[in-house]
Amino acid sequence: MDNYLNMLKDSLVKKEKNLSSLIALSEKQGAIVKEENNVDWEEFTKVADEKGVLIEEILKLDEGFEMLYDHIKEGLEDNREKYSSAIIEIKALIKSVTEKGADLEALERRNKTAIEAAFSSTRKEIRQSKLGQKAAADYYNKMNKINTIDPQLLDRNC
Repeated sequence: MDNYLNMLKDSLVKKEKNLSSLIALSEKQGAIVKEENNVDWEEFTKVADEKGVLIEEILKLDEGFEMLYDHIKEGLEDNREKYSSAIIEIKALIKSVTEKGADLEALERRNKTAIEAAFSSTRKEIRQSKLGQKAAADYYNKMNKINTIDPQLLDRNC
């Protein structure tokens, strides 16, 4: 039973570490997106990929934790007094993990707003660029027509 409880604690410690890393990466993403007129979307995507790896690890840790807890739950409930110190440690780790999860969720909500604003700005820039290119192409076509001598004018002058 002690080994199982240690495995549960280790799982929670790893999850806590991964959540801390996720928070740091989310803060980095927020900083990338808040760059005025200079959002590095490649770096943003790279950070998102790193976050994806950590999220997969967290999901695996959660799955393993639940399976292990389900396996030992009955024996743990029958011997609460014997394992009370381990239970207290596990509860403290769960509280810490929950708080970090809430912090991450709040940070992601703030980032979402900033990301939407950056996407909107980027879309405007693209739209402006397309309009500028169209205007330049129209101007070029019209200017080429001005320099072209109409064949009918040549026939009349000859």
